[in-house]
Amino acid sequence: MVADTGGLEQSAKPATGPEHGPEASVTIDPDLDLDIISHTYRAIVDQEAFDAMIDSWQAKLDRIPDDGKASTQLSGALLAQLALARTTLDGLDIPAQSDPLARAVQDVPGPALVLSPEGRVVVTNTEGASVLGARQGSYLNPDRIDPRSLEAFRTMMRAANRRANRSQAILRMAPLDGGEAILAEAWLLSPKAGDAAFVVIRSLEIEWTERASEMLGQAFGLSAAEVEIARIFFHVRDVAAVAAARHVSLLTVRTQLKSIMAKTEAPSQVELMRLLAMTAGRAIQDRQGKTDTWKDPLGREDVLSLPDGRSIAWTWLGDPDGRPVVLCRGLPMCYLLPPDSEGQLREAGIKLLALSRPGFGNSSQHANLSPLEDNLAALRGFLDHVVKSPCIAIGLSNGVLPLLAEASRRPERFHALVAIGYTGILDRSGIRRLQPTQQAMMRLVGMVPWLVDLMAKQAHRMIQTHGVDWYIERAYRTRPLDYSTCADPNLAPFIRNACSHLLAQGHQTFVRELVLARSEIDAVIDTLSVPLTWVAPEQDGVFDEASFRRIERRNPLVRVAPLENAGELALYQRTSRIVDLIVDIANGTPLGADQTRHTTR
Repeated sequence: MVADTGGLEQSAKPATGPEHGPEASVTIDPDLDLDIISHTYRAIVDQEAFDAMIDSWQAKLDRIPDDGKASTQLSGALLAQLALARTTLDGLDIPAQSDPLARAVQDVPGPALVLSPEGRVVVTNTEGASVLGARQGSYLNPDRIDPRSLEAFRTMMRAANRRANRSQAILRMAPLDGGEAILAEAWLLSPKAGDAAFVVIRSLEIEWTERASEMLGQAFGLSAAEVEIARIFFHVRDVAAVAAARHVSLLTVRTQLKSIMAKTEAPSQVELMRLLAMTAGRAIQDRQGKTDTWKDPLGREDVLSLPDGRSIAWTWLGDPDGRPVVLCRGLPMCYLLPPDSEGQLREAGIKLLALSRPGFGNSSQHANLSPLEDNLAALRGFLDHVVKSPCIAIGLSNGVLPLLAEASRRPERFHALVAIGYTGILDRSGIRRLQPTQQAMMRLVGMVPWLVDLMAKQAHRMIQTHGVDWYIERAYRTRPLDYSTCADPNLAPFIRNACSHLLAQGHQTFVRELVLARSEIDAVIDTLSVPLTWVAPEQDGVFDEASFRRIERRNPLVRVAPLENAGELALYQRTSRIVDLIVDIANGTPLGADQTRHTTR
């Protein structure tokens, strides 16, 4: 294992010289190295080549011991070629989006969104967020449906759940500002598999902006009055309505329209309308093709700004005045418990504080610090200024690392710790049981971090191009339970939101999380004076009860609680059971392993 270092920029020079020994000590596999180089270049543009690249690295790593000298086993020629690939990738633009859900909201400049079968927002564009208040992961406010279209909307939602035969509709949507209703088209978009479908809602109207007025006036020499007449005509599509809006006669409006048509060379009012639509669309073209940036699905995010420039963001679930329980996510696509669990938390008097660790969401990342130091600084600021009292803290996967590090130094901050899911510090042997992509990247980040930065940048490019489904396919296809969870359209809003939360500031957060996961703080387990419950999902692909229970022999305060019918996405698969566990610990009630194993959701 390697120490936790923050820098990703390591030299790509050959591993030679007095400190490494002669070049002959390097493990050189000409054919394998050529495969890695070839697949790396192809993976920049070919989504399938990424898998071949990982397979080649797996074959390479199988021949290299996982020790402090592992990095010396990579030839300088290989590293030099991969450094060139990294430079090539840095100079490329992101290709067109092919994710069908993202494309559905990017092809129009007006408000657009996609709903899950139960009515949560899966994805929205910037206009959908600003005009209709759509927020990924939350339900669409029913007030945004014009009463005249409510029945048609309900029929579409029933059709999404295969309880009606309608496949499309025209809806009227009510903007947040109380303005005129917006005409929108709605249709069903079926996923690759499953009985339910998504509902796409897209505006049929184009907003007229100040830029459109400027373009029209400058391009055709229209007066300010003529531009205003054109703007109103574009909205109301009727000469009499224009006259009423301007408080002038029909003759005056007709005369002005004739002047406008002459200047624009539009032979008819129909052609003039097409010209105005083109102008309006061109004016907001810079907003077309943009999905909305990550936002807290609960709409409760708060950001603490510290004097040193650090921003610490968090949101919460449950009882606003309840006992604090801190939740730190990890690399798995789980940001927080589904909002449906709020009633259970509120009834138990618990306020679940979901902390965005450095680089996630809107929390700042500080590259001058190592990932562990950065996380500890954010955690301490959060505990000092927001929590302000001893609490229970939960870490998902590697999210438990900063909690363990802080508990070893300041145990009085915590009543108890909970780890949900696997991370290396709990059982180092589990790294060999990780899914191939995770295993290769976890080992390489301990050898040559900039190589993993290259791979993460390639993966981020593929996610931007093909959508989060590209990542899901590679992360979970060998884990049936997690894969089926990802295929549930009603969980798509949460999984996509968690992915956006991770990548909100770019791929570097992912790389630093891998470095964090390899932090050498294993000794804190032996000296930990705070109770730790490790909830270990039995179907995450890493679970090995005999191996996991060795940690209990290292410290009597550590207890392993296997969790049946759960994988890496346990927060979505066993939500009620996990909330029960949180409540039990908060109430000081011991939780037996058999209770965790046999209680159904």
